[in-house]
Amino acid sequence: MPDDPDPRELFESCVETCADSIYRVAWRLTGNATRAEDLVQETFSQAWEKIDSLRDPAKMRSWMFAILRNQNLKAIRKKKPVASPDVDAIVDHRVNKPEENETVDIVQRALEQLDEDQRLPIFLVSMEGMSVDEACEILDVPRGTVLSRMHRGRKRLKEIIEKENAV
Repeated sequence: MPDDPDPRELFESCVETCADSIYRVAWRLTGNATRAEDLVQETFSQAWEKIDSLRDPAKMRSWMFAILRNQNLKAIRKKKPVASPDVDAIVDHRVNKPEENETVDIVQRALEQLDEDQRLPIFLVSMEGMSVDEACEILDVPRGTVLSRMHRGRKRLKEIIEKENAV
């Protein structure tokens, strides 16, 4: 029977494969590139420190997202000051994908108006392509809760976008 893989090698592999997704979720949580980078760094640092507590290496990705969520909640509780918007990232997005700007702006503004308990499941499942079960693990809530939050969140998004387009 082969030896179990080294947890530190699994960590490095996970960082390589899911760093972009973790950054995107961090950016959606914070709305700020600088804060998102800090949150990702805090997440990876915490994961590295706690790597020996990972019980199932197959769930490394979900475990990392759960750490990201907890690090963000910790930062919110501490009420860290929010950095100013990253103008370079906004400009870069507008230059590289100008045809999407209006739609992206509308959706981003609508997402920002949702409570985090609705915004995060929508982002994880609909935008990051995770399964509902993965979102359940990350958010540490039952499947029905994730599904109902997504349903209420999508309904609210539709209302916000319709209201914005009616103006």
